[in-house]
This record gives sequence, structure tokens and C-alpha cells, in this order.
Amino acid sequence: MSRYVYSIVRCLPDPRTGEFVNIGAIAGDPLTGRWAVRQLSNTERIRKFVGGPALEAATSCLLALGEEIDQNQAALMEDEAEPLNEDWLAKLHRDHRNVVQFSQPAPILANDPQEALAFVFDHLIIDPVAPSKEPHVTKYDLRRNLREAFKQALIQESLIRTKVEIIVGARVHTPIDFAIANGRVVQLTQAWSFQLAQVEDVPMKVKAWGYALERLRRGEEARVIDSVGRTSTISPNVDLQVVIAPPQTRQQRDAFEEAQQVFRNLSAEVHDLADVSAVTSKAAELAQTLR
Repeated sequence: MSRYVYSIVRCLPDPRTGEFVNIGAIAGDPLTGRWAVRQLSNTERIRKFVGGPALEAATSCLLALGEEIDQNQAALMEDEAEPLNEDWLAKLHRDHRNVVQFSQPAPILANDPQEALAFVFDHLIIDPVAPSKEPHVTKYDLRRNLREAFKQALIQESLIRTKVEIIVGARVHTPIDFAIANGRVVQLTQAWSFQLAQVEDVPMKVKAWGYALERLRRGEEARVIDSVGRTSTISPNVDLQVVIAPPQTRQQRDAFEEAQQVFRNLSAEVHDLADVSAVTSKAAELAQTLR
């Protein structure tokens, strides 16, 4: 378990009276930037107490908070931001003093944000309709674990290229999560999560990603450029690895089966997060050929 922090989100119909009702909560790991927001499932009782406008303001605040978290996680995957930390949550507590307020941040031990929120709701907020407590692994989680696994495999850090782009022919290009390269690419690794709520978009993204790699496999001229502009050559038979967060629902399984056709056509090796060492061990072996 890790140290998480949480804050309860309150709605006050009249801040002058101090009367409030809990409407949701936010919890996260301030070191990694993994945060989650949860709102009460049934807001009818709250509406009767605070009124429509106040409830709408609180709901809008939670939605905006979720969007900010999503944007930060997307930026983290591109190494373009720092994780939202405990000071960020404390600022929400200080700055919101009207219809919507955040309780003083408090620590909690948990394995993931959803587990932290489940504890908060079970013990501090009454919600008769509880969502699934099954943890969800995001693409950001996969990339973070992969980055750490590459380092643990004792691969020279300069060989671990992130935020790379493969360019095939004159115009076809697609981003790649990781490349092991030093003027020549010996391994490409891509992470895909099939545990998303809007998982129907994932197969489309996989197909767009796979189009460029399929042309590479057919022997078209290609190159890889990393985040600082270094170019590496790449051969059609380059080692291609895919690490996934496996599906949990029927809809997610359907999406994975559709994407799996692309993986098979590309002769990509597919692993879940528990088997990530197989990816990094092979990367370490291939990295020896670059020295």
C-alpha cells in the first residue's frame, strides 16, 4: 500500500450558515499524480436540500476537476508536466470557500485511487449505490511501470528513448511509447489499456498506430526520431512488444479482440503488466548489440 491523500467535496446552499452536504470526494497519490474523483450516485436527496443551482455548481466543479486530472495524466505520458501533488489539493481546500468546498486534505493508505475513494465513501459518505471497486489500470500506469522496469533491467538510460515517432515513407507517422535505440532501433514497445470506460475508441487508435507499422513490416523505408531530434534507423523485422491492461467487461473484451487482430498481423508479442519483465529482459539482451 502507498500513502494517498483525500478530500471530501461539500455543497453549501448558503455558505453563511455553514450547513453543508457531502457530494463526493477526490483521492490520489501525490507522488505519481494518480487521482480519481467520485460523486454520489443518487443526488435527488441533495437537490432537495441545496437546490438545483447549488447542485449544478458542485457537479460542474467535479466535472472540471476530472478533466484537469485527465489532462495532467495525458501530459505526464508525454513528459510535459509534473504530477498534481498534495499542494494542489491543499490549494483546492483554501480557494473554494463558497457553494463548493473541499475538506482539509487527509492521508490514507491504499493500493490505488479507487480503493482510497471506496474507503472514504464506506466510512465517511453514505452512498447506497456503490460503483465497482475493481481497480483500473490506465495507459499512464502502464508507461510508468514500463519505464521503471526498463531501468531495473539495467539498460543504459541513454538507450531508453521515450516520446519517439516512427516515420514511414514521406508522410505516414505515429507515436511510439518506447524505443531501445542508439542510431539503430532494436525494440519498440507500446502500451494499451483496455480497462477504460470509453474503450470503444481504443481499437480505432490501435488501427491508426498499426497502419504505420504494417507499412514498416512490408519493407518501406522508415526512421525513428526521439524527443530531442535524434534519428535512428529501423528494420522491418524490428522486435515489437505490446503491453496491455487486459479487459474486464464484455465491451472491453470486444475492443481487445478487435485490436488483437492488428497485433497478430504485426507479429507483435503481447503481454499484460504482470509479464512486463519478459519485455524488458529481451530489451536488455537486444541492447547489448548496440554497444
